[in-house]
Amino acid sequence: RSQAFLFIPSLLFLAVAIGFVSYDVWGAYHAMLPFRGTWLFLFNAVLNTVLAHEGEQESRARFKANLARNSTSERTQCILETLMPPLVVQQIRELGNGDLPTHIYRHATLAQSDLCGFTSLAATKSPDEVVALVQDLFGRFDRASDARGIYKVETVGDAYIAGMAEEPLTVRNSPMDVVLFGLDMVRQVEEWSDSIGASVRCRVGIHHGTCIGGIVGNDMQRYHIFGEMMNYIEILESTGVESKVQVSKHCKAEIEHQMSTEAKPKMRVLPAILGFEKREGDQLKTSKGEVHEYSEVGGETYWVLFEEA
Repeated sequence: RSQAFLFIPSLLFLAVAIGFVSYDVWGAYHAMLPFRGTWLFLFNAVLNTVLAHEGEQESRARFKANLARNSTSERTQCILETLMPPLVVQQIRELGNGDLPTHIYRHATLAQSDLCGFTSLAATKSPDEVVALVQDLFGRFDRASDARGIYKVETVGDAYIAGMAEEPLTVRNSPMDVVLFGLDMVRQVEEWSDSIGASVRCRVGIHHGTCIGGIVGNDMQRYHIFGEMMNYIEILESTGVESKVQVSKHCKAEIEHQMSTEAKPKMRVLPAILGFEKREGDQLKTSKGEVHEYSEVGGETYWVLFEEA
């Protein structure tokens, strides 16, 4: 904005020069400048005014270009931080043009959710309406994950995958928060479904273990998670039950360890994890009838028991 006043002072000098010339034209006596000097002063004032105007326009153009560049840089930063963990983006900057970083996470907790009944609902909607519904619901998931410091790994169809691990995936690592986020998704779907008069529900599978993170792609790069853990959470989710969170025995053990070692809060915060209920049955079965053995997810599984909010 300071550039807007470059042109105005030059107009004052131009006005003075015109005044001097007017005196000379009308024959008024002016001892300060001779006749030729007056016209030279006018010419100089006009020239300075033109140059000031051009300089101001160039300055404003540079200012607008810088503003647009900064805005683009901020948007790019926001996009990068949605495609990759912020700490990974920072590592890439520090490495410059070197090799892209990869990471081994030995204490990762990942959750995968799926929407039960959404396919039937989508069949009655137009493509635009389906996208709007998913955008609304996943927007709620995004806000819940941000509130708990959880990183959204990816979405596949109507499945939502997110979790925590040691740096650089997330700044802090709390398996308990991932399980509570699983409950967040269950409750968010219930509220969202009831608000639109639908009967959609959510089931969630969560596992704790080891995985690998790395950047994949050339033109459309994204930070992906790899490893057997991805199969675990897919089986835990697909063999789950509507409105329940199913966890592996490794996840259960990690949650119990965290609950026993962390200091109890002075104030009771809801919702709270009350405990775990062992799943009955000799095998795991999906809603489509596919059968999985407990060994495929590292052993027995458990339903998480939550306190009502």
